Amino acid sequence: MNYRVKNNYKGIAREKLLGRYTVIIGAILIVQLIYFILGSITASLVDTGSTAGIIIFGAIMVITGLIGAVFSLGEKTIYLKTACGDKIKITDIFEGFKGYADKAIILQFVIALKCVVFMLPAIITIVFIDYISGGISVSISSGISFERDPGYRMNIALIFISVICIICGLIGSIYVRLVTSQVFYILLDYPQLDAKTILGRSRDMMQGKMMSYLYLAISFVPILILGVLSMGVGLMYIRPYMGMTFTEFYMNLASGRGSNIDVIVSDDVKEEYTTERE
Repeated sequence: MNYRVKNNYKGIAREKLLGRYTVIIGAILIVQLIYFILGSITASLVDTGSTAGIIIFGAIMVITGLIGAVFSLGEKTIYLKTACGDKIKITDIFEGFKGYADKAIILQFVIALKCVVFMLPAIITIVFIDYISGGISVSISSGISFERDPGYRMNIALIFISVICIICGLIGSIYVRLVTSQVFYILLDYPQLDAKTILGRSRDMMQGKMMSYLYLAISFVPILILGVLSMGVGLMYIRPYMGMTFTEFYMNLASGRGSNIDVIVSDDVKEEYTTERE
């Protein structure tokens, strides 16, 4: 089956981004600067050479990831405002902290937990293989050390099992990401909904649309490669382009044209978006 993206999401995204790149890139840079400062402080204060240090560092990374969900909510606020033709400000990136932070963190935690569940067999298999190969040794006095036995020959069957587990885990994680891809948009449109309801609505919206969304995401791979080859400079322009395109995808679903549920955006947004496409 040929999964082609309906509607010119990318074209509309490019048009609406004209004249707004400076504000959006500025907001993204602020967030990246915050991450850089937090990362530098963590690296200087936490000793990752010890077991306790590894655990503390991991905990800090988890907390940072959850806080990142709040910034992601702010970024999507900017894209939604851009889609509706509203004025945007760099400070909109902090919009997620204005009453939505708790739900954003809960949603991000649930999504991450589901991904971990799918990847758990692969993680257990890899740790088991590393353990029996002498790659992991545990000592009460010295903690966890990673030293491989040079005389150990890897079992082909175990390698095959680990590869299968990794592939299955990745497929499951991708499925979770697709099903929950609309949760932050729904939270912004309907902040009164609880996390469970938001997850359910995202799932309903994506019924029959997951392959189109996946195709849309994959279509960005070539320019992402070019962005990396440009020493990351191009990524600053590609990220708003991608974010705006996925926002247009959501707007199409929410307008009732591509969704399996009732319209969840306000009538004025629906009317504006529908009129624009016609």
